[in-house]
Amino acid sequence: MASQGTRPHRGGAAICLLGLLLAGGLAGCNGVIETYRSATGANKNDPDPATAPFNENLDKAEAQPYPNLATVPSAPMMIATTLAERQKLAENLSGARNAVEANGGTASPGPVPPPPPVPPSIAAPEAAGPPLTPKPPTQVARRAMDEPPPPIPQNTTMQTPAIAAVPGAEASRPVPPQGHVQAIPRPETGVLPPAAVQTANPQPAPPAAVLPPPQVSPQVAALPPPKLPPVPTTVTSVDLPSGMTALPGDMRERLAAVVTQYKEKPRTVRIVSYASPGVGGAEQLNNFRAALDRAQLVAKALADAGIPAKQIQTEASPATAAAPNGRIDVQLLP
Repeated sequence: MASQGTRPHRGGAAICLLGLLLAGGLAGCNGVIETYRSATGANKNDPDPATAPFNENLDKAEAQPYPNLATVPSAPMMIATTLAERQKLAENLSGARNAVEANGGTASPGPVPPPPPVPPSIAAPEAAGPPLTPKPPTQVARRAMDEPPPPIPQNTTMQTPAIAAVPGAEASRPVPPQGHVQAIPRPETGVLPPAAVQTANPQPAPPAAVLPPPQVSPQVAALPPPKLPPVPTTVTSVDLPSGMTALPGDMRERLAAVVTQYKEKPRTVRIVSYASPGVGGAEQLNNFRAALDRAQLVAKALADAGIPAKQIQTEASPATAAAPNGRIDVQLLP
């Protein structure tokens, strides 16, 4: 914990530092930074400007203007050829093709150009001279651990190369004049020859193909005819509204004809009850369930009249114009 005697000292150092910063701010931003770094001791490891390398190069670089990126050369313009140049190129290609055809399909042999001269910098030494003696390896002087390194040059003498001409740019040529297409002459009107008229007429449609009658093999002809499904006979039809739990009294008298025909020839009795279509699946299912309930009322009445229950079939079917909702058909299968 700091004592009270040290607090005025710290406050005095802060006031002095603030005064130095304000004084440096009057000289410029760089002066403020350098003053602050000097006051805090951050510049004690900075290199000496008198002995640091490349200081002169850095000063020259700061004095030069910043490169302008807008000086990039524009893209080269499209080179247009004249009519005379295109004709000359076509003549050269035609002559080369004729020479190849006259030589049997191969190009005519021509003079072989001499090889380009080899630069002296990469040319191999002549073998006729005396043999070269290998140079002894260069001895690298080693310095002691506490020996200072040799001094390096303060500034470099390298210069930035200047580009003499920007490559890729070529002088533009005038665009050749636009050609004009000659008008196509109108054909003379006249009478076509009979042969042309005959070929222009549409050909008549071919006759319709007549298929021969189907031939049945002897094996198929020997088989018995297929057994068709039985056609039921509707004995009576009754109408029952929805929601009924019992048949009316006169309904049993109408079902008496069904009982009489069954006793004459026992067979399967089918009861078909028609249901109205529903909007959704649930409504349609409810309508079919109500139709089956109405069919069960008729089936119970027939069972009470003497027809065995195992001979009675009940089913529900969608209603149609001929069989509206609530209609029940009592049928006898053959």
